[in-house]
Amino acid sequence: MDRPELNNQLDSKTFREYYYLKEELIDFCKKNDLQTTGCKIELTDRISKFLDTGERIFKVYDSRRTKIIDEITLESIIEDNFVCSEKHRAFYKKEIGKSYVFRLMFYFKSG
Repeated sequence: MDRPELNNQLDSKTFREYYYLKEELIDFCKKNDLQTTGCKIELTDRISKFLDTGERIFKVYDSRRTKIIDEITLESIIEDNFVCSEKHRAFYKKEIGKSYVFRLMFYFKSG
């Protein structure tokens, strides 16, 4: 079965059954005056809500920057909006040793 064209005549159940590229989702959002920022999951949720209700949801992003830590020590406080950066991984490897391994895990929300 061919994938249906992403347009505002689609229902959200059908929309979620098919894979669309992020660029296609952004293009749909632009054409329908929906917010175009966010990750693919946010765009998909936003489009689904619009297809079901016609409602346009706009998320306000917190623009406050986190304080960048120059040096990480054992006494360092974990910063807000923590992201495991190269600096953090180097610190862990130094403190834990060769047994430290960084594994990136993905969790997907099912529709």
